[in-house]
Amino acid sequence: MNTEEVKRLARKIVRDSLKVEPGERVLVDVLGKADDLVEAIVEELYAVPAIPFLRVMTIEQLKSLLIGCTKEQLNAWVKQDLYRFKTMEACINIRSDENIFELSDIDPERYDLYLKQVAYPIHAAFAAIPKYVILKYPTYGLAQLARMSLGQFTSRYMESCTMDYSLMAKRAEPLGALLGRTDKIRVVSPGTDLRFSVKDMPNYFCDGRYNLPDGELFTAPVLDSVEGVITFNVPTLNLGLTFEHIRLRLEKGTIVEATCNDTERLRLILGGDEGASRFGEFGIGLNPYIVQPYNNLLFDEKMAGSVHFAIGHALEMADNGNRSAVHWDMVLSQLEEHGGGELYFDDVLVRKNGLFVPEELQPLNPPGRSLSPESP
Repeated sequence: MNTEEVKRLARKIVRDSLKVEPGERVLVDVLGKADDLVEAIVEELYAVPAIPFLRVMTIEQLKSLLIGCTKEQLNAWVKQDLYRFKTMEACINIRSDENIFELSDIDPERYDLYLKQVAYPIHAAFAAIPKYVILKYPTYGLAQLARMSLGQFTSRYMESCTMDYSLMAKRAEPLGALLGRTDKIRVVSPGTDLRFSVKDMPNYFCDGRYNLPDGELFTAPVLDSVEGVITFNVPTLNLGLTFEHIRLRLEKGTIVEATCNDTERLRLILGGDEGASRFGEFGIGLNPYIVQPYNNLLFDEKMAGSVHFAIGHALEMADNGNRSAVHWDMVLSQLEEHGGGELYFDDVLVRKNGLFVPEELQPLNPPGRSLSPESP
Protein backbone atom coordinates (compact mmCIF):
# COMPACT_ATOMS: atom_id res chain seq x y z
CA MET A 1 0.00 0.00 0.00
CA ASN A 2 1.19 3.50 -0.77
CA THR A 3 1.17 6.24 1.86
CA GLU A 4 -2.23 7.63 0.91
CA GLU A 5 -3.82 4.16 0.91
CA VAL A 6 -2.39 3.43 4.35
CA LYS A 7 -3.73 6.72 5.73
CA ARG A 8 -7.16 6.11 4.15
CA LEU A 9 -7.36 2.64 5.68
CA ALA A 10 -6.23 3.92 9.11
CA ARG A 11 -8.93 6.60 9.02
CA LYS A 12 -11.54 4.02 7.98
CA ILE A 13 -10.60 1.85 10.96
CA VAL A 14 -10.51 4.60 13.58
CA ARG A 15 -13.32 6.90 12.38
CA ASP A 16 -15.79 4.54 10.65
CA SER A 17 -15.30 1.04 12.03
CA LEU A 18 -14.63 1.91 15.67
CA LYS A 19 -15.94 5.47 15.84
CA VAL A 20 -13.32 6.17 18.49
CA GLU A 21 -14.23 8.92 20.96
CA PRO A 22 -11.83 11.36 22.66
CA GLY A 23 -10.10 9.86 25.69
CA GLU A 24 -10.84 6.22 24.82
CA ARG A 25 -8.09 3.66 25.38
CA VAL A 26 -7.41 1.69 22.20
CA LEU A 27 -5.19 -1.38 21.98
CA VAL A 28 -3.47 -1.98 18.63
CA ASP A 29 -2.73 -5.71 18.77
CA VAL A 30 -0.38 -6.88 16.01
CA LEU A 31 0.85 -10.33 15.04
CA GLY A 32 3.39 -9.96 12.25
CA LYS A 33 4.87 -6.89 10.55
CA ALA A 34 2.63 -3.97 9.62
CA ASP A 35 4.73 -0.99 10.64
CA ASP A 36 3.34 1.62 8.22
CA LEU A 37 -0.28 0.83 9.04
CA VAL A 38 0.39 0.74 12.80
CA GLU A 39 2.08 4.14 12.65
CA ALA A 40 -0.80 5.59 10.62
CA ILE A 41 -3.36 4.20 13.09
CA VAL A 42 -1.49 5.63 16.09
CA GLU A 43 -1.32 9.01 14.34
CA GLU A 44 -5.05 8.88 13.61
CA LEU A 45 -5.83 7.89 17.22
CA TYR A 46 -3.85 10.83 18.57
CA ALA A 47 -5.78 13.09 16.18
CA VAL A 48 -9.12 12.07 17.80
CA PRO A 49 -7.57 12.47 20.47
CA ALA A 50 -7.60 8.94 21.91
CA ILE A 51 -5.03 6.97 23.93
CA PRO A 52 -3.25 4.25 21.90
CA PHE A 53 -1.54 1.18 23.35
CA LEU A 54 0.55 -1.33 21.40
CA ARG A 55 1.15 -5.06 21.64
CA VAL A 56 3.34 -6.35 18.80
CA MET A 57 4.70 -9.85 18.22
CA THR A 58 6.04 -11.54 15.10
CA ILE A 59 4.85 -15.01 14.13
CA GLU A 60 8.45 -16.22 14.59
CA GLN A 61 8.48 -14.91 18.16
CA LEU A 62 5.15 -16.58 18.90
CA LYS A 63 6.52 -19.85 17.56
CA SER A 64 9.65 -19.63 19.68
CA LEU A 65 7.49 -19.14 22.78
CA LEU A 66 5.23 -22.08 21.94
CA ILE A 67 8.10 -24.51 21.34
CA GLY A 68 9.14 -24.44 24.99
CA CYS A 69 6.04 -23.23 26.83
CA THR A 70 4.74 -24.84 30.00
CA LYS A 71 1.22 -24.98 31.40
CA GLU A 72 2.18 -22.57 34.18
CA GLN A 73 3.62 -20.13 31.66
CA LEU A 74 0.44 -20.24 29.55
CA ASN A 75 -1.68 -19.55 32.64
CA ALA A 76 0.38 -16.45 33.44
CA TRP A 77 0.33 -15.40 29.79
CA VAL A 78 -3.45 -15.50 29.46
CA LYS A 79 -3.99 -13.68 32.78
CA GLN A 80 -1.86 -10.76 31.59
CA ASP A 81 -3.62 -10.53 28.24
CA LEU A 82 -7.11 -10.81 29.74
CA TYR A 83 -6.31 -7.98 32.15
CA ARG A 84 -5.04 -5.83 29.27
CA PHE A 85 -8.25 -6.36 27.28
CA LYS A 86 -10.44 -5.48 30.26
CA THR A 87 -8.79 -2.06 30.53
CA MET A 88 -9.55 -1.05 26.92
CA GLU A 89 -12.57 0.64 25.33
CA ALA A 90 -11.57 -0.52 21.83
CA CYS A 91 -9.16 -2.90 20.14
CA ILE A 92 -7.67 -3.21 16.64
CA ASN A 93 -6.34 -6.66 15.77
CA ILE A 94 -3.96 -6.80 12.79
CA ARG A 95 -2.60 -10.07 11.44
CA SER A 96 0.24 -9.99 8.91
CA ASP A 97 0.77 -13.48 7.50
CA GLU A 98 3.80 -14.23 5.36
CA ASN A 99 3.34 -17.98 5.76
CA ILE A 100 0.07 -19.26 7.20
CA PHE A 101 1.69 -22.68 7.74
CA GLU A 102 4.42 -21.36 10.03
CA LEU A 103 2.95 -23.00 13.14
CA SER A 104 2.18 -26.34 11.47
CA ASP A 105 5.26 -28.09 12.91
CA ILE A 106 4.59 -27.21 16.55
CA ASP A 107 4.15 -30.28 18.76
CA PRO A 108 0.39 -31.05 18.52
CA GLU A 109 -0.12 -31.55 22.26
CA ARG A 110 1.63 -28.30 23.14
CA TYR A 111 -0.24 -26.44 20.38
CA ASP A 112 -3.60 -27.79 21.57
CA LEU A 113 -2.73 -26.69 25.10
CA TYR A 114 -2.00 -23.18 23.78
CA LEU A 115 -5.34 -23.12 21.94
CA LYS A 116 -7.37 -24.14 24.99
CA GLN A 117 -5.53 -22.11 27.63
CA VAL A 118 -4.61 -18.96 25.69
CA ALA A 119 -6.00 -18.55 22.17
CA TYR A 120 -9.66 -19.42 22.79
CA PRO A 121 -10.01 -17.42 26.06
CA ILE A 122 -8.31 -14.42 24.45
CA HIS A 123 -10.61 -14.65 21.44
CA ALA A 124 -13.65 -14.64 23.72
CA ALA A 125 -12.29 -11.68 25.73
CA PHE A 126 -11.51 -9.77 22.55
CA ALA A 127 -15.07 -10.25 21.29
CA ALA A 128 -16.38 -8.91 24.62
CA ILE A 129 -14.67 -5.54 24.16
CA PRO A 130 -17.32 -2.91 23.32
CA LYS A 131 -15.60 -1.89 20.07
CA TYR A 132 -13.18 -3.99 18.07
CA VAL A 133 -12.11 -4.61 14.49
CA ILE A 134 -10.10 -7.46 12.96
CA LEU A 135 -8.16 -7.14 9.73
CA LYS A 136 -5.30 -8.61 7.72
CA TYR A 137 -2.30 -6.75 6.34
CA PRO A 138 -1.56 -7.41 2.63
CA THR A 139 1.55 -9.57 2.18
CA TYR A 140 3.18 -11.65 -0.53
CA GLY A 141 2.04 -14.74 1.38
CA LEU A 142 -1.64 -13.74 1.28
CA ALA A 143 -1.36 -12.71 -2.38
CA GLN A 144 0.12 -16.09 -3.25
CA LEU A 145 -2.69 -17.93 -1.47
CA ALA A 146 -5.20 -15.84 -3.43
CA ARG A 147 -3.32 -16.63 -6.69
CA MET A 148 -2.69 -12.94 -7.32
CA SER A 149 0.25 -10.61 -7.62
CA LEU A 150 0.81 -8.42 -4.57
CA GLY A 151 -0.40 -5.42 -6.57
CA GLN A 152 -3.62 -7.17 -7.60
CA PHE A 153 -4.24 -8.42 -4.08
CA THR A 154 -3.62 -5.01 -2.51
CA SER A 155 -5.95 -3.32 -4.99
CA ARG A 156 -8.76 -5.82 -4.29
CA TYR A 157 -8.02 -5.56 -0.56
CA MET A 158 -8.41 -1.78 -0.56
CA GLU A 159 -11.61 -1.96 -2.65
CA SER A 160 -13.21 -4.47 -0.32
CA CYS A 161 -12.08 -2.77 2.92
CA THR A 162 -12.91 0.85 2.06
CA MET A 163 -16.12 0.36 0.05
CA ASP A 164 -19.36 2.12 0.96
CA TYR A 165 -20.76 -0.29 3.52
CA SER A 166 -23.74 1.96 4.22
CA LEU A 167 -24.88 1.47 0.61
CA MET A 168 -24.46 -2.30 0.90
CA ALA A 169 -26.42 -2.26 4.16
CA LYS A 170 -29.29 -0.50 2.37
CA ARG A 171 -29.25 -3.09 -0.42
CA ALA A 172 -29.21 -5.91 2.14
CA GLU A 173 -32.33 -4.70 3.99
CA PRO A 174 -34.78 -6.73 1.83
CA LEU A 175 -32.69 -9.87 2.39
CA GLY A 176 -32.67 -9.28 6.14
CA ALA A 177 -36.43 -8.74 6.14
CA LEU A 178 -37.01 -11.92 4.12
CA LEU A 179 -34.70 -13.92 6.37
CA GLY A 180 -36.57 -12.59 9.40
CA ARG A 181 -39.84 -14.00 8.01
CA THR A 182 -38.30 -17.38 7.16
CA ASP A 183 -38.67 -20.61 9.09
CA LYS A 184 -36.91 -23.34 7.09
CA ILE A 185 -33.69 -22.99 5.08
CA ARG A 186 -32.25 -25.57 2.72
CA VAL A 187 -28.74 -25.50 1.23
CA VAL A 188 -28.07 -27.75 -1.78
CA SER A 189 -24.73 -28.17 -3.58
CA PRO A 190 -22.52 -31.06 -4.72
CA GLY A 191 -22.05 -33.20 -1.59
CA THR A 192 -24.47 -30.98 0.36
CA ASP A 193 -28.12 -31.21 1.33
CA LEU A 194 -28.68 -29.45 4.63
CA ARG A 195 -31.91 -28.28 6.26
CA PHE A 196 -32.45 -26.18 9.38
CA SER A 197 -34.76 -23.64 10.98
CA VAL A 198 -34.08 -19.98 11.73
CA LYS A 199 -37.57 -19.29 13.08
CA ASP A 200 -37.65 -16.24 15.37
CA MET A 201 -33.87 -15.83 15.15
CA PRO A 202 -32.58 -12.27 14.62
CA ASN A 203 -30.15 -11.50 11.79
CA TYR A 204 -27.36 -8.97 11.52
CA PHE A 205 -25.63 -7.24 8.61
CA CYS A 206 -21.88 -6.78 9.05
CA ASP A 207 -20.95 -3.27 7.90
CA GLY A 208 -17.25 -2.97 8.74
CA ARG A 209 -17.58 -2.43 12.48
CA TYR A 210 -15.94 -5.71 13.46
CA ASN A 211 -14.14 -7.00 10.35
CA LEU A 212 -12.36 -5.47 7.38
CA PRO A 213 -13.14 -6.49 4.73
CA ASP A 214 -16.76 -7.07 5.67
CA GLY A 215 -20.10 -7.67 3.98
CA GLU A 216 -22.15 -10.60 5.22
CA LEU A 217 -25.60 -11.16 6.67
CA PHE A 218 -25.72 -13.73 9.43
CA THR A 219 -28.13 -15.42 11.76
CA ALA A 220 -27.98 -18.76 13.62
CA PRO A 221 -29.80 -22.07 13.22
CA VAL A 222 -32.24 -23.20 15.88
CA LEU A 223 -29.91 -25.49 17.80
CA ASP A 224 -31.53 -28.89 17.39
CA SER A 225 -32.99 -28.25 13.91
CA VAL A 226 -29.97 -28.93 11.68
CA GLU A 227 -30.25 -32.13 9.65
CA GLY A 228 -28.27 -33.46 6.70
CA VAL A 229 -24.81 -33.23 5.23
CA ILE A 230 -22.62 -30.35 4.08
CA THR A 231 -19.31 -30.40 2.20
CA PHE A 232 -17.28 -27.18 2.38
CA ASN A 233 -15.36 -26.47 -0.84
CA VAL A 234 -13.22 -23.58 0.44
CA PRO A 235 -10.14 -24.33 2.61
CA THR A 236 -10.36 -22.91 6.13
CA LEU A 237 -7.58 -21.93 8.50
CA ASN A 238 -7.79 -22.60 12.23
CA LEU A 239 -4.98 -20.93 14.18
CA GLY A 240 -2.15 -21.84 11.83
CA LEU A 241 -3.48 -25.10 10.35
CA THR A 242 -5.36 -25.46 7.07
CA PHE A 243 -8.33 -27.82 6.72
CA GLU A 244 -9.69 -28.82 3.30
CA HIS A 245 -12.68 -30.82 2.01
CA ILE A 246 -14.47 -30.73 5.37
CA ARG A 247 -17.60 -32.90 5.27
CA LEU A 248 -20.00 -32.85 8.21
CA ARG A 249 -23.16 -34.86 8.84
CA LEU A 250 -25.58 -33.57 11.45
CA GLU A 251 -28.49 -35.11 13.30
CA LYS A 252 -30.73 -33.01 15.56
CA GLY A 253 -28.23 -30.19 15.41
CA THR A 254 -25.16 -32.21 16.44
CA ILE A 255 -22.24 -33.21 14.22
CA VAL A 256 -22.19 -37.01 14.20
CA GLU A 257 -19.69 -37.57 11.37
CA ALA A 258 -16.73 -35.42 10.31
CA THR A 259 -13.97 -35.95 7.75
CA CYS A 260 -11.38 -33.76 6.01
CA ASN A 261 -7.69 -33.77 5.05
CA ASP A 262 -6.81 -33.93 8.78
CA THR A 263 -9.77 -35.81 10.27
CA GLU A 264 -8.05 -36.60 13.56
CA ARG A 265 -7.35 -32.95 14.41
CA LEU A 266 -10.79 -31.86 13.18
CA ARG A 267 -12.48 -34.35 15.51
CA LEU A 268 -10.25 -33.17 18.35
CA ILE A 269 -11.51 -29.61 17.87
CA LEU A 270 -15.13 -30.77 17.57
CA GLY A 271 -14.75 -32.70 20.81
CA GLY A 272 -13.26 -29.80 22.74
CA ASP A 273 -16.55 -29.06 24.48
CA GLU A 274 -20.26 -29.76 23.96
CA GLY A 275 -20.91 -26.62 21.89
CA ALA A 276 -18.02 -27.24 19.49
CA SER A 277 -20.02 -29.93 17.69
CA ARG A 278 -22.99 -27.61 16.97
CA PHE A 279 -23.50 -24.61 14.68
CA GLY A 280 -23.49 -21.18 16.28
CA GLU A 281 -23.83 -19.16 13.06
CA PHE A 282 -25.18 -19.25 9.51
CA GLY A 283 -23.96 -16.50 7.19
CA ILE A 284 -24.48 -15.34 3.61
CA GLY A 285 -21.52 -13.68 1.87
CA LEU A 286 -22.30 -10.45 0.00
CA ASN A 287 -19.07 -8.51 -0.68
CA PRO A 288 -19.09 -7.79 -4.44
CA TYR A 289 -15.31 -7.34 -4.59
CA ILE A 290 -14.67 -10.86 -3.33
CA VAL A 291 -15.81 -13.43 -5.89
CA GLN A 292 -13.14 -16.09 -5.54
CA PRO A 293 -11.61 -17.96 -2.59
CA TYR A 294 -8.62 -16.15 -1.12
CA ASN A 295 -7.79 -19.16 1.07
CA ASN A 296 -8.15 -16.75 3.96
CA LEU A 297 -11.22 -16.95 6.16
CA LEU A 298 -11.54 -13.22 6.83
CA PHE A 299 -12.08 -12.73 3.09
CA ASP A 300 -13.73 -16.01 2.13
CA GLU A 301 -16.67 -15.80 4.55
CA LYS A 302 -17.60 -12.46 2.90
CA MET A 303 -17.39 -13.87 -0.66
CA ALA A 304 -20.40 -13.06 -2.81
CA GLY A 305 -22.21 -16.26 -3.75
CA SER A 306 -21.10 -18.14 -0.63
CA VAL A 307 -22.64 -19.34 2.61
CA HIS A 308 -20.82 -20.25 5.80
CA PHE A 309 -21.48 -21.96 9.09
CA ALA A 310 -19.54 -21.51 12.32
CA ILE A 311 -19.10 -24.38 14.68
CA GLY A 312 -19.15 -23.35 18.31
CA HIS A 313 -19.99 -20.13 20.11
CA ALA A 314 -22.97 -18.06 18.93
CA LEU A 315 -22.53 -14.30 18.58
CA GLU A 316 -24.74 -12.02 20.65
CA MET A 317 -26.32 -10.37 17.58
CA ALA A 318 -27.91 -13.72 16.63
CA ASP A 319 -27.68 -15.91 19.69
CA ASN A 320 -29.08 -19.44 19.46
CA GLY A 321 -27.77 -20.31 22.92
CA ASN A 322 -24.74 -22.33 21.80
CA ARG A 323 -21.73 -21.89 24.07
CA SER A 324 -18.19 -23.01 23.30
CA ALA A 325 -14.56 -21.94 23.49
CA VAL A 326 -14.54 -22.40 19.70
CA HIS A 327 -15.95 -20.16 16.97
CA TRP A 328 -14.72 -21.43 13.59
CA ASP A 329 -16.27 -20.49 10.24
CA MET A 330 -16.40 -22.90 7.29
CA VAL A 331 -17.27 -21.68 3.79
CA LEU A 332 -19.22 -23.17 0.88
CA SER A 333 -19.11 -21.25 -2.42
CA GLN A 334 -22.18 -21.80 -4.57
CA LEU A 335 -20.91 -19.85 -7.56
CA GLU A 336 -21.23 -21.79 -10.80
CA GLU A 337 -17.46 -22.03 -11.30
CA HIS A 338 -17.19 -23.71 -7.88
CA GLY A 339 -19.90 -26.31 -8.49
CA GLY A 340 -23.02 -24.18 -8.12
CA GLY A 341 -25.95 -24.84 -5.85
CA GLU A 342 -29.25 -23.52 -4.54
CA LEU A 343 -30.40 -21.70 -1.44
CA TYR A 344 -34.06 -22.05 -0.43
CA PHE A 345 -36.10 -20.07 2.11
CA ASP A 346 -39.30 -21.97 3.02
CA ASP A 347 -38.96 -24.06 -0.15
CA VAL A 348 -38.70 -20.95 -2.38
CA LEU A 349 -35.53 -20.60 -4.47
CA VAL A 350 -33.75 -17.46 -3.28
CA ARG A 351 -30.32 -17.89 -4.84
CA LYS A 352 -29.08 -20.10 -7.69
CA ASN A 353 -25.39 -20.64 -8.47
CA GLY A 354 -24.52 -17.77 -6.14
CA LEU A 355 -26.88 -15.21 -7.71
CA PHE A 356 -30.06 -13.94 -6.06
CA VAL A 357 -33.27 -14.71 -7.95
CA PRO A 358 -35.95 -12.35 -6.47
CA GLU A 359 -35.88 -8.97 -8.20
CA GLU A 360 -35.60 -7.02 -4.94
CA LEU A 361 -32.43 -8.97 -4.04
CA GLN A 362 -30.66 -8.77 -7.40
CA PRO A 363 -28.84 -5.48 -6.52
CA LEU A 364 -26.77 -7.68 -4.16
CA ASN A 365 -25.39 -9.71 -7.08
CA PRO A 366 -21.79 -8.81 -8.05
CA PRO A 367 -21.47 -6.31 -10.94
CA GLY A 368 -21.17 -7.99 -14.33
CA ARG A 369 -22.90 -11.18 -13.22
CA SER A 370 -26.48 -11.93 -14.12
CA LEU A 371 -28.86 -14.85 -13.99
CA SER A 372 -28.77 -17.23 -16.96
CA PRO A 373 -31.83 -17.22 -19.26
CA GLU A 374 -33.03 -20.56 -17.93
CA SER A 375 -33.00 -19.38 -14.29
CA PRO A 376 -36.39 -18.79 -12.65
